[in-house]
Amino acid sequence: MQKNAEHSYRSDSGTPLIVCIVLGVLFFGSYIAVEHLAGSSMPPIATALAFLGVYLVLALLTYLFFRLKARKQRDEQILLEALNTKMHNMFKYVVDLPYAIVDEQGRARALNRSLQDLIGAPDPFFRGTVSDICNGTTLQEILDATTKREDTRTEVGKLTSEAMSAAAEEEADRPPEALAADGDGCIVQLRDGNRYVARAYPLNLNGRINQLVTFTDVTELCNLKEKTERDMPAVAYIDIDNLEELTQYTRVNYRDASRQVDDILLQWAASMDGFLREYERDRYFLLFSQEKLRQCEEDKFSALLDRVRGIRLGEYSIPVTVSVGVSLADCSMAERAKDAASALDMALQRGGDQVAVRRKDGIRYYGGQTRPFQRRPKVQSRVVANYLLSKISESDNLLIMGHRNPDFDSIGSCIGVAQLGLLAGVPTKIIADLSNANFRIATERLVASPVYRDMFISGHKGLDLIRPRTLLILSDVNNFEIIEAPDVAASVRQVSGRIAIIDHHRQTGEYDFEPIINHIDPGASSASELVTEMLEQIESGNDSETNKMLSDEVASVILSGIMLDTGGFTRNTGSRTLDAARYLYGKGANAEYVHTFFNEDYADYVCERSFSGCTLLHGNTVGLTWSHGTGRGADDRVAAAKEADRLLNVKGVHASFALVVIDNLVHISGRSDGTVNVQLILERLGGGGRFDSAGAALKGIALEAAVDALRNAVNAFFTELENKHHAE
Repeated sequence: MQKNAEHSYRSDSGTPLIVCIVLGVLFFGSYIAVEHLAGSSMPPIATALAFLGVYLVLALLTYLFFRLKARKQRDEQILLEALNTKMHNMFKYVVDLPYAIVDEQGRARALNRSLQDLIGAPDPFFRGTVSDICNGTTLQEILDATTKREDTRTEVGKLTSEAMSAAAEEEADRPPEALAADGDGCIVQLRDGNRYVARAYPLNLNGRINQLVTFTDVTELCNLKEKTERDMPAVAYIDIDNLEELTQYTRVNYRDASRQVDDILLQWAASMDGFLREYERDRYFLLFSQEKLRQCEEDKFSALLDRVRGIRLGEYSIPVTVSVGVSLADCSMAERAKDAASALDMALQRGGDQVAVRRKDGIRYYGGQTRPFQRRPKVQSRVVANYLLSKISESDNLLIMGHRNPDFDSIGSCIGVAQLGLLAGVPTKIIADLSNANFRIATERLVASPVYRDMFISGHKGLDLIRPRTLLILSDVNNFEIIEAPDVAASVRQVSGRIAIIDHHRQTGEYDFEPIINHIDPGASSASELVTEMLEQIESGNDSETNKMLSDEVASVILSGIMLDTGGFTRNTGSRTLDAARYLYGKGANAEYVHTFFNEDYADYVCERSFSGCTLLHGNTVGLTWSHGTGRGADDRVAAAKEADRLLNVKGVHASFALVVIDNLVHISGRSDGTVNVQLILERLGGGGRFDSAGAALKGIALEAAVDALRNAVNAFFTELENKHHAE
């Protein structure tokens, strides 16, 4: 190899001599011409020395230039022959696999003929970088994407001929789809416009670390993969939210209304080339492509949700709504259908009139512009109540908790659930903040009874009661970040894994476990209403025992929860709410006693008076009020909720927000009269809740900045609504 290079070097060594002779002839001729023209005006010796000096300088430069060029050619020839020898062993099983030798800086040192033809390089010594070859992809990106396997190296930075040959055989045997599927390599685009999998192998040449970068054509595979992804069927379940309930209370023919919705669904499915079938009354199954799903997400499913919402029934023009659960998760069709059903449940638990799209990176929601409709039938409450009672009966003990800083709904619903534990004869404890003012007010009479004297415990004591079959029931809360004792919930999940949830707030996220019961109904006025319905359904099958358990004091506390969340039955009150209240009144609930729960003391009055700032937005339809707080913690939070309720009573105000600073957090309470979705507004700030009652907590922000952030969220919400109306 070196002899060939030396022979080439010696064959080129005569070139400088020839050039020097030619220069000498040219200079001698020039000297004669100058002497002839100048005559005796210039001394001959001076002219000769001048020409000789210039000639010697040029001859020396010429010699050095050709000498260096010849040396570089020799080095490149030696490198090329060395590469050819090693590459022959490595690629003897690979036909025309394009490759390049690249130094540590990403500069290409040599290309083989296949790669030359792909990028149109005239010679193997390409004067450029990997980025030039790969249209912007750097060597580091290829190295990061390439899986370095230990069996391809004998030591760091050194690839032997045997190992290189084995690696080449392995790469030749691997189909292109394997390279593209497992991430072992980097997809790049070369100058020819096709796509290749680029992989890098460390290579030691003459003591210097280089990289052998190979290119495998996967253009057809990538095109096929993209087409497959575009045509991948998304699975959707569609549920008409409130049609049956609406036709019960309006003078509308069910078949006519159902036909209108059915026509819209058929037209929508046809526009997406989808496959739609009604598998049950008012419930549909849909298959459509990922490409169409992307288009639907771009317009936020308005083509479906807005058209269905345009169907209005009865003299009050109540809109019909649908909920949709879609799954495009990377799994089998059976699992995808299961995920779509789960997504539909999420959409319904958030109040309906929306689409929940589940992908492998999470779940997204679209819609949710209308107020939830009370649509749960009594049979659902009966099924949930009996199933929950059976699970309680199978348990070693029952733990119940609500959210931190409990209100009367949290306390009342927890006490209502405790009746099920007492009915089942299972040891029952309610975990609560025993020092909370609301708790002391609501349980003042209860704790005097032997049944409830020892029922209320702290979270610390609750940890000692966890058994292999302990059941934990969360009431009036589904967000694990704000429950009363998160450590108890975490321990129950680890020890028994038995957790049930009863709530009326919209579910804001998915759980990383499967609750044994997830009874969430945003259409209910309160968690106390849900629990009351369950107790009423249980009573029909076990009248005498239930009557014993539901005392006057218990009924009154549960009623306080309903009265709190309905503002004394002035908002969010439906027939179900009144039925629940009627049942509690029948069990001895005392309205006069309950009203004493809401009496203010002087400290509450001071907290409410601290809300000095106030402004109106969006044509005076949205009110904002704020306070720096009084340092009373939970009392300030309650005062904020009351101020939001009070501001909602201002004529023309349809939504109100109260902000207060508590322990370096800015807490926001939002309220609505049912025409503005305050939950969607506060979700923009990381909060959540219900259509007409929501909250948020902003950390690390000043009160003034929080007011500005809320103002921007309100403006963005209404701007989005106005843009949608203009588009229609």
